[in-house]
Amino acid sequence: MKDVSFNNILVLIAIIAGIGIYIDMRRAGVLFDSDTIISSDTIIVNLPSQTFQLPPGQPINIVNNPVPSNVDTGAILKSFFREVTYLDSLDNDTVKIVLKEVISENSIRSRELMWKLKLPLTTTINHINEKKGQLYLGGIASARNGISLAPAIGYRNKKDYYIFGAYDPWERRIQAGYLIPLKK
Repeated sequence: MKDVSFNNILVLIAIIAGIGIYIDMRRAGVLFDSDTIISSDTIIVNLPSQTFQLPPGQPINIVNNPVPSNVDTGAILKSFFREVTYLDSLDNDTVKIVLKEVISENSIRSRELMWKLKLPLTTTINHINEKKGQLYLGGIASARNGISLAPAIGYRNKKDYYIFGAYDPWERRIQAGYLIPLKK
């Protein structure tokens, strides 16, 4: 086996860390997605319990009365072909219902049911901003024997941990760092 130098180990650790950061950034959608805002609307309807008391239906009775001797056939035909509209409604503190029926020739020609709710509606809107990782580009300035400036790149993940690295071309030195939040 060859002698493994400290620089080779450092480069290998940097490559592994870079691959790990890249995979985390892809999963978090930093590289290819825009920031995601999740929004949801909730409508709460407070319905009081209601019981409708409707009258029972009447049984059909067929009554055969004798035919009167003086029958006005024109009046019977006029009544038979006439269109008659009936309106019925039910109104309480929750709903108003209107039934409209049109009857002609001993049959129902049309039936409309209209209703209107009289309820308070409550709307709750939740906005959730989903945290995603972010890339940062900047620099590190240091003063040792002289002033040095190193370009740096950093990454913040969803948990607000910062990982950064820099390279100083004048001193030929690699710098790396890791920051965690003290208080959330």
